[in-house]
Amino acid sequence: MTPTVRVSLSAVAALFAGVLATFVLVNPTQWQANFAATESQLSRWNDTQSTGVAVGCVLVVVACAVLLRASSTRPAWITAVVATAVLIAARLTVSGVSDLDQLTLLYYAKCLAGGVLLGAAVAAVWSRPIPQLTLVGAVGATFVVAHTAHVGWHPSTSILGEPFWWILIPALVLAAVCVVLDDAVPERIDRETAFGALAAVVTLALAHRLLGEWIDRQTGSQFRQWVVIALCLVLVVALTEFWARRLDAPFLLAATAVAAVTPFVATVLGQDYLWLRPWVPAVVGVVAVAVGVAVSKWLRVPIIAVAVLALVPLSVLIAPAATDNRAWVLVQLAVLGVGIGLALASTLPDSRAVAALGLVVPLLSVVFTAVVGATTSFVIYSGAYEPLPGVPLSTGWTAISPSTTFDRTAAVAMLLVVVFCALAIRGQRRQQSAPLPD
Repeated sequence: MTPTVRVSLSAVAALFAGVLATFVLVNPTQWQANFAATESQLSRWNDTQSTGVAVGCVLVVVACAVLLRASSTRPAWITAVVATAVLIAARLTVSGVSDLDQLTLLYYAKCLAGGVLLGAAVAAVWSRPIPQLTLVGAVGATFVVAHTAHVGWHPSTSILGEPFWWILIPALVLAAVCVVLDDAVPERIDRETAFGALAAVVTLALAHRLLGEWIDRQTGSQFRQWVVIALCLVLVVALTEFWARRLDAPFLLAATAVAAVTPFVATVLGQDYLWLRPWVPAVVGVVAVAVGVAVSKWLRVPIIAVAVLALVPLSVLIAPAATDNRAWVLVQLAVLGVGIGLALASTLPDSRAVAALGLVVPLLSVVFTAVVGATTSFVIYSGAYEPLPGVPLSTGWTAISPSTTFDRTAAVAMLLVVVFCALAIRGQRRQQSAPLPD
């Protein structure tokens, strides 16, 4: 088999692995349980989901670092096969789950398998440009368009439902084929970089997990809520900037900017009132990310990429309640997709461990999701009941179009996060290009 065919095969395998792993690790908060549960059980279940994602993200970096000690990419593809097989087994098992404890165990198994799968994909393809860009595009696009999916059966481990068979089967088959045909030799990982990436993902996961929960549990005045939000944002952004400087990785800052603006679009995509067929926003998002990745080959200017991302919170400032306008939402999605592809592909690191860390930053950044979720207003229906004789209850209510209204202060906060990331990236690039002292 020629090297070109081998590279193309690994790129397609990385595409499906990235989509599958990201879909598993994207888990929005469930406001209504898709299984029989009390309010307290639902609260514990949401805590479980956040913890599972954090553990899965840590495992991405661990798996990548361990697999890079091998002398070829075959162990990475074998690991991908095993992880995908676990996800297929979970997909087959979920319909027979009878209680919350079993569902929780199944969910943790999925998160662990998803983390290992993404780490294995990074370890297998990161040294080759085309598979590398394909994996980045797959993770970036799925991070957004996964929110268009909705659970189709009960019970389920996610409000998005379980991974689709058209993702699971190709991911398994392609990884198995790569075990036989892809024998590339990866670069050995630097021990210091590996430990740095592992320390970074652990601290970031803990910070986002704990601070996100702190934001969600705020029940006091609005002033107190915003003091907590401001403190949490400062802490997580400062921690990210610290690790970006320590690892010399603007990729982490670009991924943080992506994580900060995506909740505005993802929140709307998760609603049903747009009356859009799921494939429409999915196609728009995937094509937009692909365009951004393609443009990065000729225009590797991270500042411009982050500026494109900044258009999302700016649009929320202009029209915070325009979420019932399908055209407006699709334009926002297209801008976000181009910004994601351009920002991530323009700041790709050489180190695979750092790449694994950067790819999970949007997945574990629950603080940004918590800020947008805690400040957004959702309107389902409104009206008044007049108890007239002979009038059924259902006709006494006047329904209005449901909508989602974002908080302008939240948009300003996310815009400031993006601006900070842009300035930090600019500072790092200047430092990298500065001449060495004699």
